[in-house]
Amino acid sequence: MQKQFRLKKRAAFAYVYRKGEKASARDLLLLSAKSKEGLKIGLSVSKKVGNAVTRNRVKRLLREAIRPLTDRIDDGFMYVIVAYPSIAEKDFFSVSKSVEQAFSRAGKLK
Repeated sequence: MQKQFRLKKRAAFAYVYRKGEKASARDLLLLSAKSKEGLKIGLSVSKKVGNAVTRNRVKRLLREAIRPLTDRIDDGFMYVIVAYPSIAEKDFFSVSKSVEQAFSRAGKLK
């Protein structure tokens, strides 16, 4: 995922949590809310997922799973992906499948 698509501000995360529509997959939850800035994606991996090494690994996997989908994702929205603790023991292909499944369930893929 390119840096221009990253959601960074706390206020933006709070807005998506408050106003966002939910769609879930096996290992993650996708929240989406309207955006004036174009496509923005934020990742939320809590301490329930594991220690710092595990959380960073999960974030890397999620970023790489999102990267091939960025041209197919509806760009009028901000997204937050919340990882469930079960994602820590998954491999890249499972994570990639979960990400694509969550976006398709939300109806945000072109």
